[in-house]
Amino acid sequence: MPLFRSNEYISITKIANNAKSNRIEAFLTLAKCVQRRRENLGMSIERATDLAGMQVSQWCALEAGWVPDTLGVLCAVAETLELGYLQLSFLAEISQDNQIKPV
Repeated sequence: MPLFRSNEYISITKIANNAKSNRIEAFLTLAKCVQRRRENLGMSIERATDLAGMQVSQWCALEAGWVPDTLGVLCAVAETLELGYLQLSFLAEISQDNQIKPV
């Protein structure tokens, strides 16, 4: 007798895929917030990097999912985007906690 009936297997697969999808969404929380806020302010990436004292490549990495691990970078991004540091650091924690770690 099989461990799962075919419809049960599909349900388990759906749950696993949803969990993975939710984790990816959570991982990108900071990136999406930064990009959305920058765009809402009508700010180019170049202008944002000038204000934050960052390289364009760093800002692009931030909007792609990189989570800065230094207080200075998060403070500069928060100030540039006119966001509270605590709000941004909370989003960074969510993103960092949902990163898929190499095995």
